[in-house]
Amino acid sequence: MPKRAPFEAAFTTLPWDGKSKVRSAKLHMLRLKKHAEALSIPWPNAFSEDLRFALNVLYEGEVTNSQNPHELGDEEEQGAISANEDGENIEGQPPFLLRVEIDEMSNISLTGRPNRKTQNHISGIIHPAPNWPKSIQGIKHADWTPYAEAGLAARKAGAQVALLAREGEIIDGDRASPILLDIDGTAWVVSPERGAIPSTTLELVIPAIEAQGIPVRKGRLTEVMFARAHEVLLLGSGLTAVRLTDIDGQNIGIDAKGEETKSILLPICQQAIIDQGWTDFNQWVEDVRL
Repeated sequence: MPKRAPFEAAFTTLPWDGKSKVRSAKLHMLRLKKHAEALSIPWPNAFSEDLRFALNVLYEGEVTNSQNPHELGDEEEQGAISANEDGENIEGQPPFLLRVEIDEMSNISLTGRPNRKTQNHISGIIHPAPNWPKSIQGIKHADWTPYAEAGLAARKAGAQVALLAREGEIIDGDRASPILLDIDGTAWVVSPERGAIPSTTLELVIPAIEAQGIPVRKGRLTEVMFARAHEVLLLGSGLTAVRLTDIDGQNIGIDAKGEETKSILLPICQQAIIDQGWTDFNQWVEDVRL
């Protein structure tokens, strides 16, 4: 598949039941619109009508091979989503993912794919973060190859996720955003100014975390902070919320006895994701009229 330029499209990927329901539709559409504006992509005047047509085609199964949820698409996509055979999906993980893209001509396209299975605890590696211009940092744009390559590097190393880093600072994850619970009881997420993609899943769970009396701060996350953390989670549309156990073989969240610390954030985040429920296609179309 030919390499695409960043300004050719903006996209977002929603949890999907494989039929006619998705999660976090409002949050994803707000982010998609914001990212399209950042890329100077005109938002369609009849977006809801265009979306309804695309969803009807998807639901009725009248789709091309590249849009079929049971086809993995091009080689890069196969590398990014190939199934992990060790274990069943954790509670709340969607069986499919639905990518919504708007291109530079304001055309809307939908691409469904199976969601790779994960477990509650996963391993990661450190991988160089892409050096995009500041104007497109934190934007889900058409040139997504570096993220796919990072994920492939993780799997080749025997891990499940890549943490994108620059000069000792964790910027993002290849398919999930980190949230770190420090030993002082403060939860930290990467500030958008550092180049992280704003996470709809993080946005969803932060109120639930704060409701438990845990302050959430945005800032600079370093590899040193990960090493001393009480707990690190990775959150994303496909992963939902999972615990990161190690990076490049270095354990994370280990107490003075050498045992894994009790998870505090994981049950909060997983429950918040489950509690949000699902949105059917009809409601999704009505929501984007607002």
